[in-house]
Amino acid sequence: MHCLRLHQILRPLCAISLLFALTAASAQQPPSGHKVVIQDPAEYNTYTSAVNTADATSRAEALEAFIQQYPKSVVLIDALEQEMAAWQTVGDSKQVMKVAKRLLAADSGNIRALGIVVALDRVSAAQGDNAALNEMCIDASGGMLEVPMWRRPADMPEGDYVTLSKLLNDIFVGAEGYCAVQQRNYSQARDWLTRAYGMDPTNVQDTYQLAVADLESTPLDAGGFWYCARAIHLAQSAPIPQDTSGMVAYCKAKYTKYHGADDGWDALVTSASAEDALPPDFATQIKPAAAPAAPQK
Repeated sequence: MHCLRLHQILRPLCAISLLFALTAASAQQPPSGHKVVIQDPAEYNTYTSAVNTADATSRAEALEAFIQQYPKSVVLIDALEQEMAAWQTVGDSKQVMKVAKRLLAADSGNIRALGIVVALDRVSAAQGDNAALNEMCIDASGGMLEVPMWRRPADMPEGDYVTLSKLLNDIFVGAEGYCAVQQRNYSQARDWLTRAYGMDPTNVQDTYQLAVADLESTPLDAGGFWYCARAIHLAQSAPIPQDTSGMVAYCKAKYTKYHGADDGWDALVTSASAEDALPPDFATQIKPAAAPAAPQK
């Protein structure tokens, strides 16, 4: 399927970083700040020593050692969350995924871990991993059902809770739309991705996938050209500008085939930079190519 791999990789990783940023304060609280208290002094000392290790890699390894030594600890979930956060600080996505799945096995309702698994599976799916794609599609559907039922943790500020809820919903809905694109169910993909775009109109990944869903539909929806232009603009104007060559090649080829020539394409990309919503009359502004003349008898 059509994909822009760089964008499909960068956006989920940014989402994961935000997930950790929003929950870092609660993840780093010492056990005395929780309702549960470690009774064994040796276990308590081992845990607090691991938590307070300055170097992120060493902290992750110390927390893993603690989990192996005390697999039934009352702070097992906290230890896993903090190990996962430490590996994220290091930038080791494989370890983040490994710990996130262990966290879900120990706490099936941990929606933050589920969001991380879905985001990382989307990275792997974009690189051709079908097993990750299948897992992501199942988890994304479950995640969308979980978000409305998720209640604010006692140690999380209300503002962070609202932001995190929206982020998780965006991750799950966008992933669901991506699944539909991969399955060539473009009608369903357009529904999910339009919803995702409404949640975050700066998301390059979902904006581009919405363009693909529109342009691969039968009949083609010319609104997809605006989403193409919008995604290109978002990628090029990002704090770290991203390579848009693959996206431009796909979008411009579809435009040329539909319109009959590439005139107007550059102006379209420029105009999309000043808008964050599809203009209601946009599709009428692009004239389709004339139908081939009927052969003379």
